Amino acid sequence: MKKNLAIIALMLTTSLTFAQDAPVAPSTTFAGSADAYYKYDFSGVDNSLTSFTNSHNSFELGMASIEASHKMGKASVFVDLGFGNRAAQFTYNDEKSTFMIKQLNFTYEFSDKFKVTAGSFGTHIGYELLDAVDNKNYSMSYAFTYGPFFNTGVKAQYTSGKFSFMAGVSNPTDFKTTIEAGSSQKTFIGQLGYVGDTGNAYFNVTSGSSNPASDENKTQFDFVGSKKVSDTFSLGFNGTYAMTNNDFDSSLDGEWFALVGYANFALKETLSLAYRLEYLDAKEATVGLGSLAGTSVVGNTLSLNYKVGNLTIIPEFRVDTASEDIFTNSDAAPKGLTAYALLATTYSF
Repeated sequence: MKKNLAIIALMLTTSLTFAQDAPVAPSTTFAGSADAYYKYDFSGVDNSLTSFTNSHNSFELGMASIEASHKMGKASVFVDLGFGNRAAQFTYNDEKSTFMIKQLNFTYEFSDKFKVTAGSFGTHIGYELLDAVDNKNYSMSYAFTYGPFFNTGVKAQYTSGKFSFMAGVSNPTDFKTTIEAGSSQKTFIGQLGYVGDTGNAYFNVTSGSSNPASDENKTQFDFVGSKKVSDTFSLGFNGTYAMTNNDFDSSLDGEWFALVGYANFALKETLSLAYRLEYLDAKEATVGLGSLAGTSVVGNTLSLNYKVGNLTIIPEFRVDTASEDIFTNSDAAPKGLTAYALLATTYSF
């Protein structure tokens, strides 16, 4: 009996030793989000000139996102799929279908400080992000709407302490393939970043082909900063300047800039107030901004965020004032001011 017990004990010990020595199996992480909204424009018609809220007196589905990431050793992959109107607008150059590949990229970490990412990834330009759950204001700024959305190419990032440097090259901005772009021109991207204990700062740049069909090229310089003033109050800022030029017609050359300030105040753990103030100057713009070209706009957006678990309810009120009559009323009469209210919901899982 003692001999048998000894053999069993040896077998268990050996199995435990092998289990401890075996490498940890790689795991896949899943996440996702969804959003929807109702918007009422007090002009009686849709006057929105920014992304994702182009409706009036209508209940709208925004986007359902499914994300998956997997890492094994130094290599990893990230997949981000979007379903709905928000995803279709984000990947506006893709052939429209019921779902879109928002992001798909592969990363290899050569060391703790240096990594290379290849594939399609969201832009480094700007303060706001595509997924509604990542922003305090539901509606988007003009700076987000008319800046780049994503790049498809390769980028390298080096991090040392609180500083980081990124540089890369991609297809024409917002194109996943040069076949659809009709051009093999490339866009260069770069970023210098600082991550502090109570604030972050990023200087960004992108330069290259943005719309080969009209021979348009754009160079954009962008600064993003954020500061946590206290446990209940934080500030953000985005300043961006873009120069556009045409390969064959200099009369189409132009420029525009935007200054955007953000303030967030936590009233309590489940309730916060977010305010965004934006100034867009497109008086010297010629292409790429639609009816905004030749005017300037001041946008004021106030949003309340009420969290119930993973659900966030966002009542929002927005007023935009333009230097020219670029908006209309229900009788199609031009005017320089528009206002609307919306009620949005977001959920993350």
